[in-house]
Amino acid sequence: MSSKKFLKNIFLNNSSQGLQFGSRWIFNITLINVLDIGTYGVFSFVYSISNTLLAVIPFGSPVFLINEVDDLKASKNKLLDSFWVASILFLGLLAIYLILNLFLENIKGWNYVGYGVLLGFVLSLNMILFSFFKGVGDFAKELRAYTVFFLCLIAFIAYLFFFETSIKNIHFIFGVLIGINALVFFLTFFSNKMLFQSTSLKDISQSRKRIKKAFSKRKYFGFQEIATAVYTQSGMLLLFYLLDENTYGYYRALFVIISPLFLFTVALSQVVLNYLKKQDRKSMISNFRKIQVFSFLIGVAAVLVLFFLKDFIFKVIKVPTTQDIIIAFKLVLATALLRFIFSNYEMLIIIYDKQKYRFYAVLVIAVINIILVFSLLPQYGIIGAVLTNFISYLLLLTGLLFITERTLKHK
Repeated sequence: MSSKKFLKNIFLNNSSQGLQFGSRWIFNITLINVLDIGTYGVFSFVYSISNTLLAVIPFGSPVFLINEVDDLKASKNKLLDSFWVASILFLGLLAIYLILNLFLENIKGWNYVGYGVLLGFVLSLNMILFSFFKGVGDFAKELRAYTVFFLCLIAFIAYLFFFETSIKNIHFIFGVLIGINALVFFLTFFSNKMLFQSTSLKDISQSRKRIKKAFSKRKYFGFQEIATAVYTQSGMLLLFYLLDENTYGYYRALFVIISPLFLFTVALSQVVLNYLKKQDRKSMISNFRKIQVFSFLIGVAAVLVLFFLKDFIFKVIKVPTTQDIIIAFKLVLATALLRFIFSNYEMLIIIYDKQKYRFYAVLVIAVINIILVFSLLPQYGIIGAVLTNFISYLLLLTGLLFITERTLKHK
């Protein structure tokens, strides 16, 4: 892949991710303004469940597809296998939810958890489908699909501003979100003639018979993603029950501020994987170092901009400028900068097939993260909540640096 094609793919991928996550970011800002902060905290809790399941239900298929797929028609079975894997895990999780619902229906926030499970499944189907297209080098497909998503969500945001009273119904909010994401999936899949028309019932049946093999091929990708979800999302889920709803709402609002930065690191790393996997060792290492410098400089610039705009940002999202909030915000920005450093290292580990080492590192960090939540939260409140994220990311960066640099020296 030429440098021109690489930059084009970065532009297309960031544009599609920008439409998707940008509209979601605006949507969250809207909710913060039209909801009381406690109700927004409840919404964020349920949305965190869907984000957690977004790592569980695909079971590593997105990264697997980007890394393994080259030709659309020849690789369609890998896509079908991924759909089967996701569907089986979703049905299993749905069954668990329905059973637990008999005993936990009176627990705070539990009456909305079902929406998180269903939304997590729909988001997973979209992620799998678009990762498949990225694997074959078609980054424009996602851009077209999320243009539709952007227009639908912006229309919903406009509706919320004119009819604020209906926003109090969180059931209604999640119903619309699930519907919009499902629309994007069906429009994309059925509009692709080469993929849709070449897929027969026989293909689907044969794919079902390959389930065990499909799980086996994705196991390290899948377990890594699950372990990653534990250390990134478990704290957010636990904090919902350890903090009061208002403090939890402020905590989530701080992370809404930096979510566009997280978006950029995800979008960039996907293109980096597609770019580096086709290069020889010498070129790959040289280009990887250059990309790392580029990523770091972008991260520093973005963090500085957000820091100097903090007063304006706090006013927009209605967060009080207390000393604790300011300290927590600085820690959030530092956490975001760490993402710019280690996200590309994760792709290098995939290329060198060292996923199992990353899995072990993430598993240990996930356990440490849970311990940190219970250790820091009682004494430090919102600062302790944010500090757990920062320490977990710092530990992950240390582990990834050790694994990748050691691998590079022996290659």
